[in-house]
Amino acid sequence: MTMHELPHVPTLEVEIGRPELLRHNRWNAGYFEERFRQNEKKLKKLRSVPLGEFIPEELPDGSKGITYGQVGARKLSPRGSVRYLQVINIRDTGIDFAIKPDRIAEGSHNDPERSRIRAEDILITNNSFRGADTLIGRCVAVTRDYGKVNISQHIDRIRVDGIDPFYVCCILKSRFGTLQVQRVMHGVDAMTISFGQIRRIEIPELSIDLQFDVRRQYLAMAKQHDRAMAIKERLLEESGIKAGQYGEAINDLANKNATYKQAMAEAQERLKHLIAELEAVLDGEQKKIRPFPG
Repeated sequence: MTMHELPHVPTLEVEIGRPELLRHNRWNAGYFEERFRQNEKKLKKLRSVPLGEFIPEELPDGSKGITYGQVGARKLSPRGSVRYLQVINIRDTGIDFAIKPDRIAEGSHNDPERSRIRAEDILITNNSFRGADTLIGRCVAVTRDYGKVNISQHIDRIRVDGIDPFYVCCILKSRFGTLQVQRVMHGVDAMTISFGQIRRIEIPELSIDLQFDVRRQYLAMAKQHDRAMAIKERLLEESGIKAGQYGEAINDLANKNATYKQAMAEAQERLKHLIAELEAVLDGEQKKIRPFPG
């Protein structure tokens, strides 16, 4: 190979105009992949607005609109009264407490009041590592009171005003949201997403009626998820096994339980249906979100 020859490696070429380049102020070619640009155009046609417009700096009760969990040394307390969520606990269909059943002491450094979670909070993972890119931007909407629960610094807790949180969560799960998260990750070494980047995620404003339809189907999906999780947690307690570093042991045990598998399968199918219906409405293919055919 001569000095001027390039090694035989995959390349990406994109053609962009100067105004577009300056508007985004990004110099990574991957940021301008056609799938990202088409998504941006579609969101503009839908008259989308930044998520930050629905995230107040502070709510009437004094809580912050967006925050993260504890920072610094992590001290777990097996008998602690506060359940402690980490990235691995955030699954597509909801929270999985059994996969990593850590606890912390109430009122400790690991249990700041600002990041306690409650019903209708949105939880979104803000950190990942190379090879596990799909973990970043994973989100759930908290459907009910789970008792005393706090989060790690790699999860952001969001409270919205003026828009349904279950609808926002489903947008983030749809291709309209995931493509935006994937786009901002291009060309960065640290797999993190900042408050500012979250606030800039564009959210299409659908009618109240359609947002309610999303909410209703999300809650129906969550009931099946919670049903499966109740079985999983009971199996973990009754068996006396350790969950495993990545939940391998409890997952293996739960997957041998037919009722658990049935409930999880239905939750996953309901979520898949809901996201597909939402995308079809946003694409203009239909006007309503059809009921789950179950």
